[in-house]
Amino acid sequence: MIHLCPVCNGFAALQQACTACGQPLQDAGRLSDFYGDYSPYQEIDNAKMDNGYMDRLRHQCIHTGWCPSCQTEQAVVLAEWTPAILVTDMEKDAYQ
Repeated sequence: MIHLCPVCNGFAALQQACTACGQPLQDAGRLSDFYGDYSPYQEIDNAKMDNGYMDRLRHQCIHTGWCPSCQTEQAVVLAEWTPAILVTDMEKDAYQ
């Protein structure tokens, strides 16, 4: 089954508060993009196989959140969506 990150694919914005100061975090991209020079070009599922997280099994995408207020970085775990979720959300939005 296909799983998509709603933030990576532009379906939703990152909405997470900083655990240090409570201000909204800014999305700095996928955590795996920071592993090395060529990591942004690596297949996403391959990057998930050896990153130390259970994100591949749990269908999660881990982003780096940056707080402009206190200048801290935090890992933000996002649930990936299936195509069924996308269709349900589009139908719901279209009829409301």
